[in-house]
Amino acid sequence: MRNSEKNNWIDQITPRELLLNVYFSQSLFIVAAFALAFFFNVSFPWKLNDLDLSGYEWLIAISTGLLLPFLSIQLRKWLPEESLDDGGINEKIFGSLSYIHIFFLTGVIAFAEEWLFRGVLQSLLGLVLTSMIFAVLHVRYIKKPVLFSIVCGLSFWLGLIYEMTDNIWVPFIAHFLIDFISGCWIAKQNNSNINITNSESGSVDQDEE
Repeated sequence: MRNSEKNNWIDQITPRELLLNVYFSQSLFIVAAFALAFFFNVSFPWKLNDLDLSGYEWLIAISTGLLLPFLSIQLRKWLPEESLDDGGINEKIFGSLSYIHIFFLTGVIAFAEEWLFRGVLQSLLGLVLTSMIFAVLHVRYIKKPVLFSIVCGLSFWLGLIYEMTDNIWVPFIAHFLIDFISGCWIAKQNNSNINITNSESGSVDQDEE
């Protein structure tokens, strides 16, 4: 089966519909985090005073947030395209968004996922099991060993730095930077491709004249 046939379901959904699905899933994560925290008496981890990070915490958060997007871009140069192909989902989500919208969306994602997985589940289930659940939820990566390994490693590392710092803002900032930089890179690539296509189309029209 060709890749285009396997990913046909993605072609049937519009970017807007996919974006709404992302917002819906993140809303469910927030509701789940609130409900589990309430029933199991897990304290709310988001404290504004904790935003006063130490230099060590800023270093961990920012270096993590910068390293993974850089690694992903380099891997695209070194590995076959299909090994890093998520089916075009990320391209469809971020490709047509403005940088401001990407900033907001990735902030929501980082907030929802860090609250649920690090702030609540890790407190109840521990680092290893929570990391496994986080990785398995990225089900579209399971058949992609490279992508799945990256998600597993990232989940464990985010959980580890949460345990090391006892401050949810550290994995939040790292998670946000990873998604924001990656989303902006995808949008930039998409805009470049559109400009190239328009330029080529304009050249063809001139030649026909």
